[in-house]
Amino acid sequence: MKKLPLAGIRVLDLTMMWAGPFTTKLLAEMGAEVLKIESPRAWDNIRTLIPQPGVEDPWNSSYYFNEYNRDKKSVTLDLAQARGRQLFLDLVPTADVVIENYRADVLDKLGLGYDVLRKQSPSIILVSMAGFGKTGADRDSVGFGPIIEQLGGLASLTGYGDGIPMKTGISYGDPVGGIGAAGAVALALIQRQRTGKGCVIDLAQREGMAAMIGEAYVAASLRGEDPVHHGNRSPRWAPQGVYRAAGIDQWLAVSCTSDAEWATLASIIGRDDLSGLDLAVRRARHDELDAAIEAWSSAQAPQAAMVRLQESGVPAGRVLDTVAVHDDPQLNHRGFWVRLPHPRTATFRQHGVVWRLAEANPHLRRHAPLFGEHTREVLSELLGLDEAELAELAAAGIIADAPINPGVG
Repeated sequence: MKKLPLAGIRVLDLTMMWAGPFTTKLLAEMGAEVLKIESPRAWDNIRTLIPQPGVEDPWNSSYYFNEYNRDKKSVTLDLAQARGRQLFLDLVPTADVVIENYRADVLDKLGLGYDVLRKQSPSIILVSMAGFGKTGADRDSVGFGPIIEQLGGLASLTGYGDGIPMKTGISYGDPVGGIGAAGAVALALIQRQRTGKGCVIDLAQREGMAAMIGEAYVAASLRGEDPVHHGNRSPRWAPQGVYRAAGIDQWLAVSCTSDAEWATLASIIGRDDLSGLDLAVRRARHDELDAAIEAWSSAQAPQAAMVRLQESGVPAGRVLDTVAVHDDPQLNHRGFWVRLPHPRTATFRQHGVVWRLAEANPHLRRHAPLFGEHTREVLSELLGLDEAELAELAAAGIIADAPINPGVG
């Protein structure tokens, strides 16, 4: 078996929440050793964001945290204390990448800016993922995924024609920023391989989000077009939409892109009287056609309706919710869903590795780490600390096996 592409790369991960941990999850899946560094007093908020009443150590059993922190090691270090900062700096020469998604000024205030890191290791790569970047009037603002969506322009395109913008339903800016940062790390490693030099990458998550809707910016800047909320309809084809199917919150997506497709659909839904309508008329009577389609679809099982329409040449797809998608035959055929045992949670189906390299066969190796699970291992093996020194660090609250005052998380 060939090595994974990032085997031998070590990442010091200072990220929290979603965007940054999503980045380092991707790097870990590709073979990097990711040391997730959290302070006993300021841990990754995702560990305790969702209440788990009656659970003794909820910071170790969060499904949300487990999803984005698989294949990593957990190291606790209080960077607000001088000894904690020095230990972090001592780790820098052993690493290839430092990545953080703090507010733009935090790393410098901690005394851990790029100039400091570079003195420790001239070849170090620093990726900073502040929501709005390291410069500009908004540099000190905090940016979470929903905010990034709004300020990136995405919400101006989503809605149902009533002028009210809608967010996507997830914090879409987070995974977009995470994927962008993973790509930036890969490019920086290639550059360092060629030049021997490290670098600092200023990745503004807002800009990454905005770059995803370039077509809308072209329409606005070149043609002066205002954004239009099309809902589930196409500005070109008709009918197109998402129609209620049999069952609780079950839906069927249908799009007719030709007169022939519409004629076939009209026959299937028992409305041959409408089959001869051309595109211009169908667009003008879209509401009426939607009602006719849903009168049929609402009595149909979504999977069977999808298959029937597809086999008849009508573009259609079942809208899979997060329950039904686990039973999707295509995903199951490809082994997309995996079960990764965890000592503090029930085993559940979660997605596997998305970037599939046939030669290296990447796969999930380990559940998300327990809080501080690898602190002693890392500090002793990489920095040579003995048991007495580790005990002193624990007594000073620089390292810990559990968050301090976890209720505030």
